[in-house]
Amino acid sequence: MSHYFTNNNELEHDIRTLELSLQGTNLTLITDRGVFSNKEIDEGSIVLLKSIIKSIDVKGEVLDVGCGYGTLGLYLAARYPEIKVTMFDINERAVSLTSENAKRNNLTNTHVYVDSDYQALPKHTFNLIVINPPIHAGKKAYYPLLSAARDYLTDGGILMFVIRKSHGAKSAAKYLSDYYSNITLIQKDAGFYVYHAQK
Repeated sequence: MSHYFTNNNELEHDIRTLELSLQGTNLTLITDRGVFSNKEIDEGSIVLLKSIIKSIDVKGEVLDVGCGYGTLGLYLAARYPEIKVTMFDINERAVSLTSENAKRNNLTNTHVYVDSDYQALPKHTFNLIVINPPIHAGKKAYYPLLSAARDYLTDGGILMFVIRKSHGAKSAAKYLSDYYSNITLIQKDAGFYVYHAQK
């Protein structure tokens, strides 16, 4: 069985085209077998994007952790063309798709890296970090992604993430309370919880 949070370059391809249309911003996204939510746009990502649009002023530099084929980062780059968006994913196929999707949507304010834990990033901080964490990789994999984000935020910077209530959203928020000065549940939608954590 293949997991989207690992690499398997021998997987057969299953190229698909998905359309993302949300509040006047439209993207065409190419997906493939072996990446997260390759058959449809993930509902949790949509819930997170809606919460970001509604709750914060998106500006400066944005980081999308575990970007998959680019749903979060590319949407924000398209909606807010004045920002700079950096993305990374451990999955090489996902990174390749994100790069291709940026080109297809004429987005020049983006950069994407193959990385698992922030180490390949340029040495600077971000105003906003967004994460739809790889729940099925387990807490030992995704908890450090959430907590380590603090070190890559500007002073007063914001981490926003989404987790299903049934997948341990409240436990994750409690864990992060030791790392962030303020963590707030800002949205409940279709079983998903969206949290806003501030450095």
